[in-house]
Amino acid sequence: MSIEGIIASLVIVLLSLAYVLIPLLRRKRVVVNANDPVIRQRDRLEVYYDRVLRNLHDLDEDFATGKLNDFEYQQDREMWVERGVWTLHKLEELDSTHLVAPADADDVSIDEAIDAAIEEAVHDYRYNNATEVSNVEA
Repeated sequence: MSIEGIIASLVIVLLSLAYVLIPLLRRKRVVVNANDPVIRQRDRLEVYYDRVLRNLHDLDEDFATGKLNDFEYQQDREMWVERGVWTLHKLEELDSTHLVAPADADDVSIDEAIDAAIEEAVHDYRYNNATEVSNVEA
């Protein structure tokens, strides 16, 4: 290999390294406050949403393999979809003025507040739908 080839290869390698390393070195360091109630509650809501998705997946598998009849499947699926919708709604509106639990709550209290709020929302949804159905029948 000639001297010009070695120099050209070295220049290409150095430019490639610069292209990769400069953005990494310039990255701004974002400090996340783990005690921020919004961040903590967002994390808990995301964990709950992951649980909803896992349960829906498991439910679909159980129905596909014949472990559940159609009525049980539809009822359970509707419940988990309602919970998922509620969770996404809360994730979207979550900020310092719309917290799920008090700002000083620990993870267990946040989880309990999430469960209680979801149960209330599901109950309200079912009550409203039952009222609409009875009004249509009358």
